[in-house]
Amino acid sequence: MKRPDSVGRLNRRLALVAVMALPVLLGGCFGKTNAEGPTCPGGSAVPALDVAPQFGPGPGRTQNDVVAAARILAVKTKCSEEKSGVRVDVDVAFSVVRGSSRLQDAQFTYFVAVVDSRSNILNEQRFVLPVHFAGAETFKAMDDQITVHLPLQNVSEGQDFGIVGGFQLTQDQIRFNNAQQTPPAQ
Repeated sequence: MKRPDSVGRLNRRLALVAVMALPVLLGGCFGKTNAEGPTCPGGSAVPALDVAPQFGPGPGRTQNDVVAAARILAVKTKCSEEKSGVRVDVDVAFSVVRGSSRLQDAQFTYFVAVVDSRSNILNEQRFVLPVHFAGAETFKAMDDQITVHLPLQNVSEGQDFGIVGGFQLTQDQIRFNNAQQTPPAQ
């Protein structure tokens, strides 16, 4: 059994530790200041453009005609200061599935864009994601890393921008994706 004075001493020590830790914990709730380094734009996938179905030959555009599909799972950003602004290292994570064992190679075109606070596209780059399925493999998890340079005089303004990713889709792919989102008529 503890003596009452040792319990009181323990409570005072815990309170002191909590008070000392408060500034450290609160510092994580607010963005970095200019003195600490650059702030980083957040990354995200464009919801309407985050899935790319690939259709087999012929005019069919139903689920049965999809031979492969890719999805952007995440767009992650990490920043560092450079002489002319902020360097943004972007990691785009994908999952790719194959629906036909005859398909061994597929490729998907995607974009990464810098947007301002009103979602205006300031810069866009397109990339090709080549995919090779070996043997009976039906699923692949992949990452692609790219670098974006933000020419900012004040590196703390990086948070005023965003990095978005999406697939470059045809009208057929957009219609197919929209149909997948629409609940069936009853």
